Amino acid sequence: MFRAPEPPTPEQMAEAIGLGMMTMVGALQPVFDTADGMKRDLETRGWSPAMAEHVVAVWLTTMMQQIAGGGA
Repeated sequence: MFRAPEPPTPEQMAEAIGLGMMTMVGALQPVFDTADGMKRDLETRGWSPAMAEHVVAVWLTTMMQQIAGGGA
């Protein structure tokens, strides 16, 4: 009565993966741009490059965890 759907072809899978990756880049680009801006701002305010990098890395890691966890 009902048939199982046909599995996707390798070409369809590659297209879906590519589209997913492009979507992810679009969603993450503002986060990385913000991190770059934060680092520049901290250095402008007199923070050492190493300390600014550390602070931004902690912030970026937290943001990525929130994004991956759906904000939970």
